[in-house]
Amino acid sequence: MADSKFAQLAEAALCSIQDALDQASARDAIDCDCEREGAVLRLSFADGSRMVINLQPALEELWVASRRGGYHFRLNAQGHWTDTREGGKLGTRLAEEIAHHSGVKLDFAALSGAP
Repeated sequence: MADSKFAQLAEAALCSIQDALDQASARDAIDCDCEREGAVLRLSFADGSRMVINLQPALEELWVASRRGGYHFRLNAQGHWTDTREGGKLGTRLAEEIAHHSGVKLDFAALSGAP
């Protein structure tokens, strides 16, 4: 994949994640602070736990770090961010990990790299 295409799709994914969390926070549906610095999105939860979501352009991957583990996602042929080890979707994993940290299950099912 061309570097610019990866950058565009990865940036769109980070923005979608941050927007969904910001909207949920504004509705008081979740207590989560999002802090974005370049290609890194840091999430802080009410219980003091954290998650980090960041881009790895050299590998064309998006990484998620949670207290339960680290997960690497790459775009598949259909344009979905897919776990490189288990084959699961980014939206599903995000919903599970955020629920683990916050007790709130959000819907990230629409999260996709497809334009």
